[in-house]
Amino acid sequence: MHDKHLRSRFRQGWLVALLIAATVAGMTGPASASGFRDFDAVTTVNERNVWKHMALIGDQYAIYNDFGLIEGPRSIRQKWPFLPEQFTHDVDSAGISFSGPGFRWRHTWTKDNQAIIFEDSGIVSGPFPIPSAYDGLSDLNVVTGESTAQIRRLAVRGGQFTIFFDRDFRVPDSPLSAQTFLPARFQSDLDDVSVELESNSTVTKTSYYKGNERIIFNGQGRILELVTLDVKWPFLNNWRAIP
Repeated sequence: MHDKHLRSRFRQGWLVALLIAATVAGMTGPASASGFRDFDAVTTVNERNVWKHMALIGDQYAIYNDFGLIEGPRSIRQKWPFLPEQFTHDVDSAGISFSGPGFRWRHTWTKDNQAIIFEDSGIVSGPFPIPSAYDGLSDLNVVTGESTAQIRRLAVRGGQFTIFFDRDFRVPDSPLSAQTFLPARFQSDLDDVSVELESNSTVTKTSYYKGNERIIFNGQGRILELVTLDVKWPFLNNWRAIP
């Protein structure tokens, strides 16, 4: 069972931290995303203090860091041949947590009102129904007050978000517009989200993706970066280019 008290403290603290940054509301307007496809899903993991990202477009995936490609782009079906057909293309959202020793990646993907959990070796659970489709999903390994490891998830849909633990999937019901410091375009219809811990700390970094942009803010409510993805990750431009 999840720790309701911990969830409440996290949720309240997260919102308070975001509102601290209200003074930055006058940030620059959006850059044109013309010529580039949006990610279907994108997520980040902090693996041994090294940040890695995984993005999905159509029936392909890519794994990379800020300096270049690590794997792909290549076929989702080729990488994970055991996935049901509906999860081999056009995935709605994707999160990654760690399982067992060696930082083994455990994926949670959603499509429409279904989710699946799997590792490179095979399916862990699913597909199973969830109460809402998600535009974005992020997984974060945490330890509760009882020293029990859990997966804390952030999910968004339209202009709403929700925070929950493990497989207690929920309907997003808290307004993104409460984060008044965010440029208006980041208060609804996000492409994806990601939350990770800073290296060797308990401070979170949250990323919101929208079109050709990513905005990053930390757990103290300070915006760290607002960039266009074609400039941040130019090595993905050929993959993202619209034919």
